[in-house]
Amino acid sequence: MNLTHWHGRLMLRRPRSEWADATVMLGGGGARGLAHLGAMRAIGHSGIGVGRMVGVSMGALMAALCAVERDVERAETLARDFLESDRYRTLQQRVVGAAAGASGRDESNARWLRRWTRLFWAQKAIGRAARTESLLPSTLLEAITDELLPDIAIEDLRTPLHLIAVDLRTGERLILDRGPLRKAVVASMSIPGVFPAVEIDGRRLSDVGVYDAVPCDLAEQVMNGVGELIVIDVSPTESAHAECKTALQSVMRFQELAEERIRQQQLKLADLVVRPQLGKVAWFDFTNPDPLIQAGYEAAAGALAAVE
Repeated sequence: MNLTHWHGRLMLRRPRSEWADATVMLGGGGARGLAHLGAMRAIGHSGIGVGRMVGVSMGALMAALCAVERDVERAETLARDFLESDRYRTLQQRVVGAAAGASGRDESNARWLRRWTRLFWAQKAIGRAARTESLLPSTLLEAITDELLPDIAIEDLRTPLHLIAVDLRTGERLILDRGPLRKAVVASMSIPGVFPAVEIDGRRLSDVGVYDAVPCDLAEQVMNGVGELIVIDVSPTESAHAECKTALQSVMRFQELAEERIRQQQLKLADLVVRPQLGKVAWFDFTNPDPLIQAGYEAAAGALAAVE
């Protein structure tokens, strides 16, 4: 791609004013992916022409929502309204047993986060993982996509959309750019072991973002050498001094290091990388979307201003 590094800054060969057919990749990151909406709003304000979008995991949902709505501010409103809706609170109740009521929302959300944490670390969850395909049913992901996205085919979108998933049987990373939009988004978001894999054309597809949150090499394939690649990376920052006092901590640290190594290699292919400052937001913490959206806007606006 068209980049060199100089004193840690990206030096682009073409001025930003000439970016008329950019590809925007929205990476994986769970709730942190809400920052994608703010970043897309900043890209829209900059006047850059977006020729296509690539989405991974939560980035797949955000990319699909932006491709459908095109008006990013409306997409933000839809996402925010859904997260504050009775429908979403009911889903929380069914999945983890805690929902935010009409009053005492902060207290209920705190309970909800504690329930999520216990769900993934309690002994009963480990036992369930040994007996069943997934810790959670696909109900939550399907309800979210049904609420936010129309029942249309990917190829019918005005903005070309490419969603990334992995075939659990073969390990092959796949680009989904045809077929039912909702099903493809659910496949890209289905974290292995947490949600069941999605069957598409005889393949069992899951979230590739667990180990490859920004597969820029696949974005290059769909670009065919045309335009610039802008990557919105919402991955958590690697801890420099992680605790590895238990076997589980050691295994998770190893996975974190492997993911970080892959991510850094992939980002070398991008023309511009936007890294919102999101702090230590857990992937399942959707309780406060506004700061995440705003952080995405500020990061993208700042990055774009630097390459005027």
